[in-house]
Amino acid sequence: MPGPIVFIGDSITDCDRRTDPLGLGGGYVDLATGLLRDRGDDSVVINSGVSGDRIEHLGLRWQADALDHAPAVLSIHIGVNDTLVAFYQGRPTPADLFEQRYRDVLDRTAAAGRPGLIILEPFFIGATSDSPWVEGNDFARADLDAKRPAVRDLATRYGAVFVPLQEAMDAAAAERGPAVVAPDGVHPSATGHLLIARLWLDAYDEVTGGPR
Repeated sequence: MPGPIVFIGDSITDCDRRTDPLGLGGGYVDLATGLLRDRGDDSVVINSGVSGDRIEHLGLRWQADALDHAPAVLSIHIGVNDTLVAFYQGRPTPADLFEQRYRDVLDRTAAAGRPGLIILEPFFIGATSDSPWVEGNDFARADLDAKRPAVRDLATRYGAVFVPLQEAMDAAAAERGPAVVAPDGVHPSATGHLLIARLWLDAYDEVTGGPR
């Protein structure tokens, strides 16, 4: 029997999953699961997102929250908290260290059996004026600009399907306005989560060979 689909990441993935009886949370994981169910895919879905996580935290819980589930498909979305903590708490994760830590979890994943991998790009679209993070807009974008190429390169190196969220979220924000897509620049609205879910489903089809 194939293993589950496991999502791991920070608050964008978490979305209050621990208060949800289904354990999926109220974001893109739940929406993606619904899209799968609509077409008859009843794969087990596990949300292992933890709000506030950085790449360092993922490494610490990787075995229990990712590998021990023996996933058939493993979806990873991490990075923006490394940037926010650098600006607001003065605790940077340099791009080379970020890449090293990300590479470590991918090495451990490959050694454990190489599930289908989906890597979602970390994004920041720019906080609006009423967001507590607005003063960090320029820093956040520049910091993630230094990290995103490594995420894309790692996806290629480890045979993952890469989901370019920055471009997609920027386009949606240009069309609809940032407040409609991710009001604080980081956490998606319902519209933003649906966009991520649909892009994730395309990546899932690429990993699995198309709709089942």
